[in-house]
Amino acid sequence: MPDISVTNMLLLCISFVGLGIAIIAIHSNRKLSLKLSKALELINSLHRLHDVHQNKIEAIEKKQLNAQQDHEKDLQQHIAKQLAELKSTIFASQQTDMEAIKQIIDKIEAEVEDMSQQDPAAKMYAKAHSLVESGASIDEIIEACDLPKAEVEILIEFQKKARK
Repeated sequence: MPDISVTNMLLLCISFVGLGIAIIAIHSNRKLSLKLSKALELINSLHRLHDVHQNKIEAIEKKQLNAQQDHEKDLQQHIAKQLAELKSTIFASQQTDMEAIKQIIDKIEAEVEDMSQQDPAAKMYAKAHSLVESGASIDEIIEACDLPKAEVEILIEFQKKARK
């Protein structure tokens, strides 16, 4: 075997140490690479989990929105129904009130008619009033009712104001 010099030996030892370090570095690099690979897998899993949860949240929000819209629609229908019932009740009440008022007016008109039939002067004014309503002239009213011209003119003016 040839003589190996100390320098060669030292170089050989350094080479072995360098080779060992390289092997250790490669081994560490593989471990680091495996750890990085696992970390990336975890990150991807977290992203997928986030997407799943985001989809669930969006589905829940959509259900809540639909439920709220359904509730609003139900409320609107309920309010419309109550409003229709209230209108019907008010209309019926108004009809009843109108009938009662009409009866009172009919009663008052009957009483006025009775009074005008009892008093001769009232008869004359009632007749003059009906002639004014029918559009008779002043002379026709004076002749039919035997009233002074001034009174007939006053009746006509009252009738004009009552029409307005």
